[in-house]
Amino acid sequence: MTATALGASRQPFFRNSWPGILSICVYAAIAVAAYWPLDPLSGARLLGCACSDPAQQAWLLAWQAHAIAHLQNPLFTQLLDAPHGANLMIDPSMQLLGVLAAPVTWLRGPVAAFNTMMWLSFVVSATSMCLVVRRLARFWPAAFLAGFLYGFSPYMVGQGFGHLNLTFVPLPPLILWCLYELCRRREGSVLRLGLLFGGLCVLQYLISVEVLVTTAVSGGVVLAITVVRHADRVRERVATFGKGILAALALFAPLVAYPTWFFLYGPQHVNGPPHAVSNLAPLKADLLGLVVPTVNQRIGPAHLIAVGSSFAAGARPENGVYLGIPLLLLLAFLVVRFRREPMVRLGILLAVVGWIFSLGTPLVVDKHRTGVPLPFAVLAHLPLVQGVTALRFSLYEQLGAAIVFGVGLSRLWAEGSLPEGRRRLQAWLRPAGIVAAGVIALVPLLPRYPYRSTPVDTPAFFTSAAVDAVPSGSVMLTYPYDIVFFNQPMLWQAAAGMRFAIFGGEAFVPGPNGQSLLEPAVLDPSGVIRLFAATEDGRSSPYGPAPALNPQSVSAIRTFCARYHVATVVVDKHFHHAAMIVPYLTAAFGSPSVVGGVDLWSLSRH
Repeated sequence: MTATALGASRQPFFRNSWPGILSICVYAAIAVAAYWPLDPLSGARLLGCACSDPAQQAWLLAWQAHAIAHLQNPLFTQLLDAPHGANLMIDPSMQLLGVLAAPVTWLRGPVAAFNTMMWLSFVVSATSMCLVVRRLARFWPAAFLAGFLYGFSPYMVGQGFGHLNLTFVPLPPLILWCLYELCRRREGSVLRLGLLFGGLCVLQYLISVEVLVTTAVSGGVVLAITVVRHADRVRERVATFGKGILAALALFAPLVAYPTWFFLYGPQHVNGPPHAVSNLAPLKADLLGLVVPTVNQRIGPAHLIAVGSSFAAGARPENGVYLGIPLLLLLAFLVVRFRREPMVRLGILLAVVGWIFSLGTPLVVDKHRTGVPLPFAVLAHLPLVQGVTALRFSLYEQLGAAIVFGVGLSRLWAEGSLPEGRRRLQAWLRPAGIVAAGVIALVPLLPRYPYRSTPVDTPAFFTSAAVDAVPSGSVMLTYPYDIVFFNQPMLWQAAAGMRFAIFGGEAFVPGPNGQSLLEPAVLDPSGVIRLFAATEDGRSSPYGPAPALNPQSVSAIRTFCARYHVATVVVDKHFHHAAMIVPYLTAAFGSPSVVGGVDLWSLSRH
């Protein structure tokens, strides 16, 4: 048979529409099961907890919709970290996802928008991988299973706990496919392909800069290795490839110039990476992580799951390197059997590169540091790259594995129809048998669905007409004071249509030395943040112990509110330890009004 019949050349995304539609429907049904019984359009419950990263990312979607409706700069907000504001390019601001989710945000609220986008991220990511493999091969079941492997991989299952910017990854397969096509084409629509490549990179930049960076690193390393191995073929293609890359840069550079400048030099920018490199160092894969399941997998011996879950400092959302022995054996067979197939070679190379980077540095074996340096050490010293998390490179390990898996199974299927000399294969390499082998290899990866969701429990005050008493654009002092994890006030803001600014909020801000802090800046008098932070946990906080209730602490509260033009003070009556803060505020401003589940002090009356 010809190479085309074997599926080595490009195939249309949808030769027949029904297999593709069926694949998307199955992916959608699996994603629904992942969140069951949470309705993706529900605004009453939030995936994970109604705090921390899910609350922050729901707020970010709300902010993008608010910025669109009010023609404000989506890259900066005065509503967090009053009075200075926050540079949102430092955070996963997800401008593109905010635009896509805006209709849901306006109609159903930011919590429903977040839930919907999380659900959609699995569907579109799996579909993207399915279509890319279908572009390279003829066997629809193989493309479907490859999409499942990528879209519901251990990486995706982990990040699916609430990292929308890292779970919405339909573009990396398309970006790497464009790079592959640019390398192999000698003529034709190279400029158009280059523009498509640049456009996809722009879109990924507006979803997650981190994912774009890790895609560039992984794809760049694979490209460099391929160039070295095939140096004799480079000269005849370098001019065509260069035209495509120049076209991509001509589109990409102008469109990301302003956001990049804003990140580096805009108001409230930080020096160095947002996350300290030392804080990210434990988030790396263990050498045994490939074959030892974690609590994110439904199938596996309990003692092995306990061991696997302890890798990567026990970070359940990040520990996504697992592939399992059956899949590894099948991948090894496919690589050996089809080692002359270009896409199989490139797929396994990408998988190995992603896996090696996910190991971080130095090498860890069964939680023991070996002192063996690894290539990730280079990235830890490169500007703009040093802030990436090693374990998140497991995305490319699983992307590469999906390519090998899908293309390899399709080649097995094609071999069953080869002419004389190979007809004996037809006796056992039947489509059903191939699909069964693929399914069996994926069984150990079955996720431990469904995810947990939590009632939002936003006080009724913020969703009722009573909130109109808060002056628009004013500053509100909230309890809880919005410190990372206790991000409920961000949800209050979103529910109230971004009516007021708050102190704190989960956003990176420059510290005294210009380096990033995820904690709110300490404002004078510092006793106020110490009081609020300590009472939130019912103990001493990193800011120090709570001051005693005395004239000095009461005066500090009054001074703080006057200095930063606080118009309203709100305490969530049902938040734990709320009773500890009320006496201080009552001593400062008198008895509160009780409305919509909150204690309210309107300082314009004082």
